[in-house]
This record gives sequence, structure tokens and C-alpha cells, in this order.
Amino acid sequence: MSFTKEETKRFSHRQTVRGVLIFTVDVLLFSVFTAGAVWSNLWYVQLVSSLLMATVIAALFVVGHDAAHDSLTPHKWLNRVIGTICFLPSMHPYSLWVELHNYRHHRWTNLRGKDDVWIPLDPASYEALPSHRKLLYRIYRGAFGSFFYYLIEFWWHKFSWPTKKHYDPIKREYVLDAILIWAFAIGYVGGIIALAQLGYLQGGPRAGWTPVFFGALLPFFLWNAYSAASTYLQHTHPGNVFYDDIDEWRSVSKAHTAIHASFPKPIRRVFHFIMEHSVHHLRPGVPLYNLNEAQKVLEDHDVNVIHYTFTTKAFMNIVRRCKLYNYEEKRWMDFQGRCTSPAPSAAMLGQAKHETTPEESTAIA
Repeated sequence: MSFTKEETKRFSHRQTVRGVLIFTVDVLLFSVFTAGAVWSNLWYVQLVSSLLMATVIAALFVVGHDAAHDSLTPHKWLNRVIGTICFLPSMHPYSLWVELHNYRHHRWTNLRGKDDVWIPLDPASYEALPSHRKLLYRIYRGAFGSFFYYLIEFWWHKFSWPTKKHYDPIKREYVLDAILIWAFAIGYVGGIIALAQLGYLQGGPRAGWTPVFFGALLPFFLWNAYSAASTYLQHTHPGNVFYDDIDEWRSVSKAHTAIHASFPKPIRRVFHFIMEHSVHHLRPGVPLYNLNEAQKVLEDHDVNVIHYTFTTKAFMNIVRRCKLYNYEEKRWMDFQGRCTSPAPSAAMLGQAKHETTPEESTAIA
């Protein structure tokens, strides 16, 4: 089951003041923690500030993600401005994100050959890889491999600069947005070095490498770890079904193509409920401040939504079982070719009709 029209209207209601307030608070927190990481000459203050910076970069990214769906506020121009700013610390060009995330990932979630977010290989495709790509795939599918997967396959290959392999044609706005993030990064790092050498930071004139490390490099890589882990958990689970037949895929509810990994409420609040992900895929137009309630209602309506409480044990079980995929039987496999998940239920394979409402179409576009 999906939402009623009344529920869709209620959960999709966007508020300008609330969206701007969430954005403003995150920007202020980012500024405070950046000051601690850059200005202080005490390594432990810099380290803690750097960790908090990375957390806020992840929170800002979620706000930008909402803005890119035009779900943060009712105003498209304001969403564009907020989204562009939010994506600067994570170095994601706004228009490139919209193209790959909204138009590709959300439109074709879990369909091999169309979607490109954590789509598993089948045994034949894996065996056809050259040795170094096999090794890389094994690393990606390991406990800590999601970090390398996101950093290499997503940020470096797809978001650091628009190329024809991923963006064809390359639009003017792609290039301008990419120039903007690199100008921001160069200006930010250059500013830190200048402040350090001119003596404006704590302790007088000093080399700039320490504030650059704690105020730029470390939070950027830690943010990548946050994003990598969340993306993996949102789209990898023994119960998550993948497809290579578009007609078969079309009959599936969007709520069954993503996962709700539940964390303690303080963590969910910090990251703006982004892990309530099945409702986000069902209705991308639901703003982040309505996701928690919408997810609860969805799970009351639909018992087939994948929902589990995150623990280290649960995570390692997912990592152990989700390596390769049998697209004919719709079952996960390990690298030895053994099936590690049961056959999916009939409901997961299409009894719940896939429908795209006007609200969902608007949010995707």
C-alpha cells in the first residue's frame, strides 16, 4: 500500500521558514566548528572540532539533498541557492547531483543498467572483470569498503568534474557548478594558509599544514565515510531486491527499493532523518522535517518495507551475505557462489503496484 492523497498532501507540505531555519542552524554550527579546527593550535581541540565539522558537513549535505529535490522550501530559486551552498563543503556540484541522483538514481532505483548506486554484480560479470577490478570490488563489498567506493566511484569519477562518460551532453551549468566547488576549495585552503602564515591564528605565525589538515582534509574524508556508510545501508540488505528486467521492475513499489536502518533518535535528528529512506524513495517530495512521521505511517500501511535496527552484528551480517547477486532467482550470493538470502516474497516482486504520483514526478524533476 502507498499513502492516501490526504497523507501525501500532508507529508509533502513544505515550509519556507522551517527549511531556512534548519539550513541557518547547520551553517552556524559549521562555522563554529571550522573556527575551532582552524584557529586553535591545540591538536585535541582541532581533532574534536574536525570530527564535529564532518558531522555538520553530512547534515548540510542532507539539507542540500532536500533542496535538490525541491522539497526543503516551496521556492525553486531558494532551494537552488541553499542546495548550492550546502554542497560546497562536500564538494558536490549542485547540477551534477541533480542529474545523477534525481534523474538517474531515483528514477531507476535497483534496476541494473540504469541505476548506479550499489548495484551488485552477478557471478558472470564478476568473473569477467580483470584481476585489479575484482580486488577492488571485493574491497568495496567489505566492512570498510564503502568509504573507498563512495570516494572513488562517486565523488572522484562523477562529481569532481563532469565528463562525457557520465554526463552527455555536458551542460554549461555542470561546468559552472564544478568550477564553483573548486574555486571554493582553493579559496578556502588558500585562506587558511594565508591566515596561518600572517599570524592571525592562535599561537602566532606558523605553517599552514596543521590547520589545513584539521580544517579541510580530515573533515572532508570523514564526511565521505559518513556518506559512504549511509548510502550502503540505505541500499544494501539481504531482503533488498534488484532487477535487470525493466517490465518486471516497473511493477515494484518504490517503497521496496530502499531500506530503513533505524538508529537512536539523537543520531537520526542530527542527520535529519535521512535513514528513513524507504519513504523518501516512495515520495521524494516529502521534506526532511516530515520524514520521521511519514516513515511510521508507511510502515503501518506496508509490512513489506525493509526495516531493521542498526547494530554492529546486523551490519556484519549484511556485509557477509551481500556480495554478488543472482538476477534470475533474485537472491544474494557470496563469492563462493552460495545463495545467502531466501527467495523474495510475491509482494516484494510486484503485488504492490508501482505508481508515480504528480507529487513524486515533480520532486524527481
